[in-house]
Amino acid sequence: MTARAASKTDLVLYGGPASQPTRSVIWACLLKGLAIELRPNDPEGLEEHNPKRQMPTLLDGDFALYEMGAILVYLSEKHGWTDLLPESLEQRAKVHQYLHFHHTSTRLATMKLMGPHVTIAFREVIEARDDAADVMQIELLRAALRDPDVLGRGRETVSLVCRLLERGFLEDGDGFLCSKRPTIADLAAYEELAQLRPANLFDFEAHPHVRAWLERMDALPFCDAVHRYNEALGDILTEPNTLERFQQANVAGLEALRGCGVEVCS
Repeated sequence: MTARAASKTDLVLYGGPASQPTRSVIWACLLKGLAIELRPNDPEGLEEHNPKRQMPTLLDGDFALYEMGAILVYLSEKHGWTDLLPESLEQRAKVHQYLHFHHTSTRLATMKLMGPHVTIAFREVIEARDDAADVMQIELLRAALRDPDVLGRGRETVSLVCRLLERGFLEDGDGFLCSKRPTIADLAAYEELAQLRPANLFDFEAHPHVRAWLERMDALPFCDAVHRYNEALGDILTEPNTLERFQQANVAGLEALRGCGVEVCS
């Protein structure tokens, strides 16, 4: 691996505010006061450190790491974030359980519902792309875009995810996914589900425990800034997304992060 010049913080994150997994890592760093340099527009750097060319990818000095769950665990263990990754063996195991559950369950809220309504702005690119390293992700998006009932099927998927969360992680109804305090599991899950509200794609009224958990997460520091992109993008059901709107939302999201002290490398 070719070493790249270290940033002022020596911690580089390839990704942007439109990426749900990237937002979870940014949020964790903001909550813990860990300085990062965000590189949202560096495809060559991303490819150098991640064969999937997928956000987020972390570069900590000469050490590169990708996959959101691995990054969140690594940062928590390196910096002793025992609130976000508890010391208790049982609670830590529950966090790991959720992170495994996430990829085939909660992540589908994006792949089946949010993603198709966002990427309709550049549908031709998705359909024509034949160099995608993440075959599963691109095929899920293509299938959803071709589905004549993408909204209905996506909402069914999210409803199932909510039921699973309420039965397996939020059964008490008054805490967070793995403990009485938010952990990296909550940060990961929130990114997939909370975005559906400003997008006008899903109503959580039928899932009171999930709705109450979202409200508890809304109250955490830096929530508004980390999700400025979503608010700027807004309702993409009533008024379908466009490339210009997507780009403007990204700019708004990056500006909000700069306002919190995140170093953004343009």
